[in-house]
This record gives sequence, C-alpha cells and structure tokens, in this order.
Amino acid sequence: MQKEIEAALKKTNEYLEEAIKAVVNKNEVKVREMIWKASSELEYFLFLLSMAIGEDNLQKANPRLGSDPKIKGEIGPFLVSIQDLLTEAQKLLQRKSRIEAYVKAKAARNGLLRLHTTLERQMKAKK
Repeated sequence: MQKEIEAALKKTNEYLEEAIKAVVNKNEVKVREMIWKASSELEYFLFLLSMAIGEDNLQKANPRLGSDPKIKGEIGPFLVSIQDLLTEAQKLLQRKSRIEAYVKAKAARNGLLRLHTTLERQMKAKK
C-alpha cells in the first residue's frame, strides 16, 4: 500500500505543477482542470493513508484550527503554499509519521477545495 500512497501524492504534485504553469500562462480553463484533478488525487491519497493509519489511530489526527491555507490574492502563490504542505506531508511519510502527514495533506485538501469554490464563483460572476 505504501507504493500506492506515494504514487498518489506524486500525481497530486504533478497536477499542482501543471496548475501553476497554467496560472503563469493565464489559461483559466487548464487551471480549473488541474486543480480539480489535484483535488481528486489528493482525496485518493487521503483515503489510502487513512486505510494505512487505521480508524482508531485516525481519530488522533486532530488538525489544528487555522492550519488550512487561506487565499490572499494571487492563485499562484496559494498553489505553492499547497505544494509546501504536501512536501511536508511527504517528509513526514518518509519518517513514518503518517498521522502528521495526514493532517498536512488534509489542510492542503481543504485549501484546494476553497480555491475550487472561489474559481467557480469567479467563473459564474463572469457570465
């Protein structure tokens, strides 16, 4: 299962990298698509990690309030902050700190969901 967990995290980071490139190229459609794909892959990563942690231990994963990244202006820097959280999660996984990795990844997921919602609102406002 460890290989699947690592592969899902790697794929999430690849989608985020593509989203950042799309932001630089001002390709809004590609940004939304890559954020959706990154969110989907991150959900899969969290699912696999939760299975590896186990239900009893997962209850110990108490995310600190305010640890989710907030959107403050530009999308590019926000995506980088999501990548930073996932880099921390990857380092924690390498140290076998699965619960802490789960907390970081969940904060990243919450940030991506917030961004997705913001982008959808912006798209509707343009219509």
